[in-house]
Order: sequence, then structure tokens, then C-alpha cells
Amino acid sequence: MMTSYWLRTPLVVCAAAGVLLVLARAEVTVAQAPTPAAAPPGAAPAGEVVVGSGSYSPIVNDLDKAIEFYGGLLGLTVPPPPAPGPRPYGADPALLKMFGMPGAQMRYVTARIPGATVGVEMVEVKGLDRKAVRPRPQDPGSTTLILLVRDIDAAFAPLKRAGVSVVTPGGEPLAFGANNGVRGVIISDPDGHFVELLQPNPIPETTAPADSNVIGARVRLTVADTEQTMKVYRDVLQFQPRIGEFRDIPLLDLMGLKGAQLRLTNAQVPGSPLGLEFIELKGVTGTPIHPRLQDPGATRLQLRLRDLDSTIGKLKTAGSTVVSTGGEPATLNGGIRAAIMPDPNGLFFVLLQAAPPRPNQ
Repeated sequence: MMTSYWLRTPLVVCAAAGVLLVLARAEVTVAQAPTPAAAPPGAAPAGEVVVGSGSYSPIVNDLDKAIEFYGGLLGLTVPPPPAPGPRPYGADPALLKMFGMPGAQMRYVTARIPGATVGVEMVEVKGLDRKAVRPRPQDPGSTTLILLVRDIDAAFAPLKRAGVSVVTPGGEPLAFGANNGVRGVIISDPDGHFVELLQPNPIPETTAPADSNVIGARVRLTVADTEQTMKVYRDVLQFQPRIGEFRDIPLLDLMGLKGAQLRLTNAQVPGSPLGLEFIELKGVTGTPIHPRLQDPGATRLQLRLRDLDSTIGKLKTAGSTVVSTGGEPATLNGGIRAAIMPDPNGLFFVLLQAAPPRPNQ
């Protein structure tokens, strides 16, 4: 289990500093079906509801700009396009049914994070009304991709040269922790999704290549009410959260919210090494965003389930709705059944029916 560095306790990063979907491969695209695989190192035990996780997925206005940010500036691994020229749009009926977007088109690509089992699946939608959502760090529904790095100065330099928006006051990484040994900075991507670069001290073990500066990742979500949020994550999805108290911690300095207080909850996705952080703030006003799925600035997170239909029913009882067309799961390529539903703060779950175990497993 992961111990949060924000609580000034030793950093233990699951799965060799990595996080997201229990698969043989490190990515799952929106059109791919998850296949059974052994749980990666550091994975939590599979639960009775959730048995794994998948890609972190920012909805973007322009896929090419997003690729330049996550691939060109952050150094994540983006696969080349299938043919020369712009990446094409597609209109797969089953995929559009899952998204609840009949008549739309979309294009997408998944960037891999070294040292992690998480992919950053960037999705651009065309043919629908879209309204950009650009939250502040304190706004419930805002998300942060936390990238662990060996050398934060080297990671930050190309972002600074490119004029990327920096949330952290002073526009530079801040030092904190024992002997100021931990350094961090929060930036935003072209569509307002937050990315935190974090240089831990000491640098944890990782499966990332020796020449990779990025060595792992996890995900943070700003919430309006921790207890209400945990009624979904703990009571329905059966996460095992560790709920903290409101306090002044260094994350507030990185967020530019000095003087506020923050309540941090840590959890690990069952069946996965993915660590999630939930933060609730007081002493500062936040405005819930609740974007539509097609809006740039919205975010999705894939979860693999033991029983899709049962989980959909429980989430409905908890107040969520099925975004997918007709309020029903879609059957994607490979026969996987999937549906999309929002959590209480506007993060969209991509709910995937886990494939049955292979014989003799």
C-alpha cells in the first residue's frame, strides 16, 4: 500500500513507482478489450467489485496539441500514427454507443508512462457541441496526473521553454519535506488538466529504463465532499480508503492555496497498483465542474469489474447515471461489454466487464 508523501511519512510507491490497468500490456485504448493477465507487482488484491484498472483519459480539444504536450514536452511514449499525415477520425458504432455520442467522430491515442502500468489515453471528439472546461485546482472534478521523476529540473526545463501554464506560485519547482529533499511543481496541459511533476527523496525503485526521467505515476481528484465521494468508492466499489484530517500540508503550496486546509484520502484500486488521491479543501471556494463527456477538460478512468451489470445497478442506486446510449452497455471489438458513468464529482468511469479466467488459471 502507498503511504502519502504529503503526510511527511516515507514514500512507498506501489508497482515500482507505477500505477493503472491489470493487463499484459501497459495500455488499453478505447477500442481494445482487456484480457486476463497476472497482477503486476504492487497490485492490491482484486475485490468483489473491481478487479483492475485502466487508462487515465483526458478529453482534449486538439489531439495533435495534446500529443505534443504529453509526448514532446513530458517525454511519454506515444506510438506513431498508422500512416503519414494527421491521425484519422473514426466513427465505430459500438464505441460511440459506449460514449453516448451517436453521429460523432473521435480520434485517440495512448501515451505510455515509463515505470507504470498506466496509459494516458487522449481523446478528441468531433461533430458535437463542445464547451471547454478549465477548472482551478480547488474545483471539485478537477484531476491531476502525478508523474514521479528522477530530475525535476530536467523535466521542467522543456515545459518552461514552451511557456506551459504553471500553477505553482513563482513558476518554478518548490522544495519541501525533510531537508527540502522533495521537490514538486504543478502545471496544466493545453486543456486545463493538471499535471504534477514530483521528485521524491529518496528516489524509489522503478521498472522504468535507466535513461527515463519519468519513473511512475498516480492520479489525484479534487472532491466536494469526502464522505459523499467515499459512498461510491468505498461502499459501492469497495476501495479501502485511508481518510485523513483537514490540515496544512505542502501540496497547498504547490497548488497556490496557502492558508487553506486540505483533507487527503489515499486509496488503491483493487486488483491494481494504481494509487488514487482524493483531496477536499476548506478555507477556499471551489466550483464543481461536472463537464459533459465530450467537453475538453473532462476526464475518464477505466475500471475492470467482476460483474458489470451488478455494478451499474449499484452506481445507479448511489445516484449515478449511464452515459452510454440507451442507458445500456455497449459491446466493443473483441466482445468486451462496457459502459460510462460519472462519479459524484464529474470524473467519468469507463466500466469494463472483466474477461473470464483462462482455463487452468
